[in-house]
Amino acid sequence: MGLSLTCALLLLCFLASGGAGQDVYQLGAHLQHFASVRHPAGVDVGAREAARSYIKDKFREYGLEVASHSFNTSMLLNGQTTTIVGENVVGVAEGSGKGPLLLVGADYDTSLRHNPLEDNGAGVAAMLEVARNYMKETQPEGHFTRNRTVIFVAFDLNTKEYRSDSKAGRPGFYYFVHQWLWPHLNQSLLNFGGAIILDSITRFSMNPNTQHLPDGFSQCTFPEAYKKIIEDESKGNFLALFTRGTSQSKHLAQTFMDNYTKHRKAGLVRVQKMVLETAAPVTSHVLDMIDHQAHFPFWTFHPSDQPTALPALLLTDTDVYRQSSEQCPQPCTSEAFLTRQRQQAISLTCEGLINTLFELQAERRPGTSEGSNGASFVSVTATWIMIVMAALLY
Repeated sequence: MGLSLTCALLLLCFLASGGAGQDVYQLGAHLQHFASVRHPAGVDVGAREAARSYIKDKFREYGLEVASHSFNTSMLLNGQTTTIVGENVVGVAEGSGKGPLLLVGADYDTSLRHNPLEDNGAGVAAMLEVARNYMKETQPEGHFTRNRTVIFVAFDLNTKEYRSDSKAGRPGFYYFVHQWLWPHLNQSLLNFGGAIILDSITRFSMNPNTQHLPDGFSQCTFPEAYKKIIEDESKGNFLALFTRGTSQSKHLAQTFMDNYTKHRKAGLVRVQKMVLETAAPVTSHVLDMIDHQAHFPFWTFHPSDQPTALPALLLTDTDVYRQSSEQCPQPCTSEAFLTRQRQQAISLTCEGLINTLFELQAERRPGTSEGSNGASFVSVTATWIMIVMAALLY
């Protein structure tokens, strides 16, 4: 009896500690592979390639069809403008029917200045967890069937982050949209449901005056979001969702918000929608806030004489515009980085994304009910805690 009680207590502590059980373990395992600087001029010259190989291996392990998109760009290295070969990694979950595809993406390279786990190792880890859960639940033994295609993309060489290089070429996500995605869509907007981009998603603070807003944010561009943030004492307690004002973009944004906010713990990190209306003026300061992430070439896509804006959402903590309440000592290990607060923030984002994909791209199999799938990180843990508690009482 004593041994059983001890084992049960240990299991209970393990499940309760992360709020997500096995998923927290998976996040930690992913983050170990993104703790190094992944930049062509970084000290660890093989870190970027190692991260790329890990992503490919995981995509294959999950059952995705892996494709590579190579491109050439340029950047300043050792005082010389140098051509660099980049590689975007694509994982395709092919749907059984017709309909617009959805894309989930994140940058896997880094700048030389920022914490590689914060920007954007956590975004890549979250994307991998979304892919893992989506593929698991749409296998023959899962609760859903894949009706429409989903693609997961790890983007390389975000040269817009390398601000010190005034001669930097275009980033990898620009080439991906023009060279891979648009031909894949048969050059038709009807075949595209939208992109959801994860870029820096772990900086949060409940302290007042930790969220900075650039000049022009209030009067010109995001007045409703500005009012809410100011009323909340400029706390960095939200996940920002940037979207365009088109009907397709708004629908995608609302679907994600509905799936995020229905979770009972969503109040821990609220979602702040920031809608950029078509006619809204944008100051250079606001543009600096939103033009260097992978959603931007979708918004500004211009394949011919006529612009063809593609729907895309950006999920972000606003990066350098926010002061985090948790600082990770350098060098920052994945164990030190993945605190309870970061676990909760990443898990909530993952769950909102997974259920968005289920709603838009899949169909629940007959005989299964809502809540029976493995996407609810916290609810699975809660179920096990109840089982353990019952065993203890017995």
